[in-house]
Amino acid sequence: MLFARPLALALVFAACSSAAAPDTTAAILEPDPSNSTALSNQGGALEGHTPRGFAGMGTGLFAGDNLNPNFPDGDGVQIYLTFEAESLVGVSSAVLSSDALTVRGAPFEDLGTLFAEPVVYEVFGAALFDLAPIGPAASCERVGNSGIACDVTDSVRSAFDAGETRFQFRLRFEQAGDGDGRADLAMFFVTESNTNQPGIFTLTLTG
Repeated sequence: MLFARPLALALVFAACSSAAAPDTTAAILEPDPSNSTALSNQGGALEGHTPRGFAGMGTGLFAGDNLNPNFPDGDGVQIYLTFEAESLVGVSSAVLSSDALTVRGAPFEDLGTLFAEPVVYEVFGAALFDLAPIGPAASCERVGNSGIACDVTDSVRSAFDAGETRFQFRLRFEQAGDGDGRADLAMFFVTESNTNQPGIFTLTLTG
């Protein structure tokens, strides 16, 4: 069952009409710009969203619940991201961030903490809905009204120490849904909600 463009019109409307989220700016790791590498998300076929409870996929970067009225009530969606580096000398810290957040409903209030989990996959697709993470999750914090930041140092350093230059994450909330029948979504996009592109997320590595 594929659903590559769920509720595009509803999501675009939500993006235009969402009320401003409260400013819960978090203190995050500030990288040294003279010793940092900023990687953009791949922005193509290695990224998108899947449901949490059954096989399916879509192109937009959405995390939360009740994305589609055809889903079981309270079933959630999750984001898959890929970052690739040509070469790295070392990694002492890593921050996954975005300033392209639009909120529909109250996902951060109703669904708990947003987590970034390290994962590994070669092909993005519907079968990833229940992919097991390869390490512990890192919590993500709100930064102003349209940003998040996640300290993913441990997982990135482990991957780097193993010789990897590709870093992949799954973003999802602590709870799949709250059972109220209403959408609570964190949506990440620049101009159109169902369009993924490089630069929506950044992985900043400090050597």
